Amino acid sequence: MSFLRAKRRGLLILFGIGACALVVALFITSSSVSSPKPALSENDHSSLNEGSQETMNERHGSRHKAFEARLLANVNKTKEVQSSKQHASHNTLGREPVGIILGKNYASAWDRKHRERAQSLQKEVIKNNAIFDNQLSHKLVHLDLKGAPPKISYLRVLIPYMKEMGATGLLIEYEDSFPYWGPLASLAARNAYTRKEISEILAIARGLHMEVIPIIQSIGHMESLLKLKEFQDMREVPNYPQVICPTNNRTIPLIKSIIDQITELHPGLNWLHIGADEVFNMGECMRCQAFMVANDYGKSEMFLYHIGKIAKYVKDVYDIQPIIWDDEIRKAAASTIKKSGIKEYVEIMVWKYDPGIMADLRMDVWEKYIESFAGVWIASAFKGASNPDSFITNISERLNNHKEWMELVDMYKSVIPFRGITLTGWQRFDHFSVLCELLPQAIPSLAVNLMYVTQRQADHTALSKVGQALNCNSYLNLDLKYLDFVNKCNFPGSNFYEIAQRLHILHKDVAKMYANPHVKGWVSEYNIQHNFASPQHVEQGLQDLAMLLFEVRKLKVDAEKVLAEVYDEYTVHEWIEQNLLKLLNELSTLHKTCLRLLSITHWPRRPLEVSHEKEL
Repeated sequence: MSFLRAKRRGLLILFGIGACALVVALFITSSSVSSPKPALSENDHSSLNEGSQETMNERHGSRHKAFEARLLANVNKTKEVQSSKQHASHNTLGREPVGIILGKNYASAWDRKHRERAQSLQKEVIKNNAIFDNQLSHKLVHLDLKGAPPKISYLRVLIPYMKEMGATGLLIEYEDSFPYWGPLASLAARNAYTRKEISEILAIARGLHMEVIPIIQSIGHMESLLKLKEFQDMREVPNYPQVICPTNNRTIPLIKSIIDQITELHPGLNWLHIGADEVFNMGECMRCQAFMVANDYGKSEMFLYHIGKIAKYVKDVYDIQPIIWDDEIRKAAASTIKKSGIKEYVEIMVWKYDPGIMADLRMDVWEKYIESFAGVWIASAFKGASNPDSFITNISERLNNHKEWMELVDMYKSVIPFRGITLTGWQRFDHFSVLCELLPQAIPSLAVNLMYVTQRQADHTALSKVGQALNCNSYLNLDLKYLDFVNKCNFPGSNFYEIAQRLHILHKDVAKMYANPHVKGWVSEYNIQHNFASPQHVEQGLQDLAMLLFEVRKLKVDAEKVLAEVYDEYTVHEWIEQNLLKLLNELSTLHKTCLRLLSITHWPRRPLEVSHEKEL
């Protein structure tokens, strides 16, 4: 197996080098025709006025040759490093270990007698092993708070823990959890934070010397605002409350008001993220189409026009550096970006959470970004990026995302001055979607990935240190496919981590019951509908049903108690309804059906009565 992994790794390296060489070759042959020109300084303008166009071309060519040389040197260096690591299979992008058995049996949350000793050991492990050093200058943890803000009592414990794990700052997405006031009061949810609570969050972060960057939306993902009746006329598409109309006269003043309130409660900001991702409807209303025709704009030009106005306001009025997501910029030509003048105002955050980062973010993308923006950030995901209804994080999947990102960073860091990385942790896919992968159960994933971002290691030794830092009892699971028993740990939110694991195992047990041949052949919908089932097969197929029903009822009680430690009653009820009530009703109905089938003592002769289908 190690030989095959090494061989596969070697092929990937050779393929990557060949691809890079091909791109560079194409770049060299086409740069004089299609390469965007750099922005001109005052000196450059004076040189042109003096007829020094030839000097400019030489400078331009030298610059690109230097870029190519640095890139090729970096590729060769990466090749040497990877060749020396081929024997270390755990450091490849292949399959991760399914879990880590820890060397010591650390006390955990259920062992109250030794809790104080456990916490002391936990801090000692973090300090002595120095597993979290600092290679990227900024490592932000994204707190997605929309519709389910954690209690301040939880954040008081969690934020310092994130700092110990290696985080340098927070990217806070409040959405409707922010305490808007005045004309914007209707944007705040009924369970939004108070101003005092916002101040406490900031005080905690500042006391730890952590950067805080709020994130707002300025064109797409504005559902929390556009869903309301008083703002529905500002939708780009009347039936879709996602995208705000950039040419509506109320749009810019409204977004400026949001910025004003955010900055008022966050004094001393260095950056403000103004969103701008997933603008699914652009230039579709009649007013926007007329504006685009009049100005000879395409959709990219329209997007940059709007974002430029917002970013200029942030920078000119507050002297704060705006950041935007990059997915809409990927569609724009370099010449379009340059013409917009947006480089003067924004930095870009490049995000990708699924596999294929190298394939989707090729050299030409990065060439465009470093030409077009003064600052470049990257964004991975430590949770909430798999399925919109997922309730537990697969650490192995998230670790692979960070491995790909760090491989890209190591390849391009000599030519791209990366500002830092944001480890996103989505709580909902958007304002209307259900909860996904709540924060407390994803702390192990956050710890593992913060470790990898700083150490570039995912072998048994490195992961064992993370398991010890999480104060896990004896085992740290990485792959949900192999989660067959609960991992007990002691970190902020570990009680809910246990609940999520129990629910995952319960789902596996229920699926196993339904896959039982006795159930598939003798307790099918047909058998139930016609009350025609063999009692012996019913008993054999559903022998675990009573136990599973007991477990889901107990899980409901335990989850309500544990979730109440982190969230308010609304979030507790939402998670229970979404993840347990349907399963509870399903198993309860099946249990009643089982009892009914077992009460039957005689059955009709065939053919059985035909049940007429209802009209659709």
